[in-house]
Amino acid sequence: MRFARQAFLVALVAIASLAVAGEQGRPEGWYAEVETSLGSFTFRLLPEQSPQTVAHFVAFATGRMEFIDPFTGAKKKEAFYDGIGVHKTTFAQRFEVGDRTGTGHGMPIVWVPAEPGPVNFSRPYRVGMTSSTMRRISGVLFFVSIVAEPYLNALHNCFGEIVEGRDVVERICNVKTNKRGAPLEGVTIRHIAIVKSGNPPPIPDPVPYTPPVPVFGLDPAAASTP
Repeated sequence: MRFARQAFLVALVAIASLAVAGEQGRPEGWYAEVETSLGSFTFRLLPEQSPQTVAHFVAFATGRMEFIDPFTGAKKKEAFYDGIGVHKTTFAQRFEVGDRTGTGHGMPIVWVPAEPGPVNFSRPYRVGMTSSTMRRISGVLFFVSIVAEPYLNALHNCFGEIVEGRDVVERICNVKTNKRGAPLEGVTIRHIAIVKSGNPPPIPDPVPYTPPVPVFGLDPAAASTP
């Protein structure tokens, strides 16, 4: 009995050591561990270059951001992405997540400021926020890209880079879709966990942001300048 108990304790220590080693294997920072119906992947968050983009994503992922249920109109405060489906896939390029209606037009109306940085879409395996008309950048609807797409740099905030599970991301990007780009067989985000490695600075709180109203036509002041 004593030998069995000792063996059990040794096994527990070994498992704990593996967990610590795995965490220590990642550079210091914040990470999003994404569990999907096709497997799991992890991306490193980039709060140093996109603080408000990361802040809003984390708040939605962890249930700290209130939103209105698009089906009932009720206010909710829960892990927004859990159980949500991938609503659009551009074959062999990227997929989008963040709309509970599955249309790409029913996400919470939350915006973040433009936050360009050195880590961008000029290289593959990046995570970014979508942008709508008039260059308004969503604080909830995100996409994952598996190819270099430098033309996205001027329009979208890059707030993460895939560090584990690239094969899973590629699998999602290569599913069969209908004419609208929706997967024929649903791909679901089961859970997103926000974890840290080491002791990085805290992720900032999300700050409400209202995009500036675009001005169309000529600036009268500029037009009158000789």
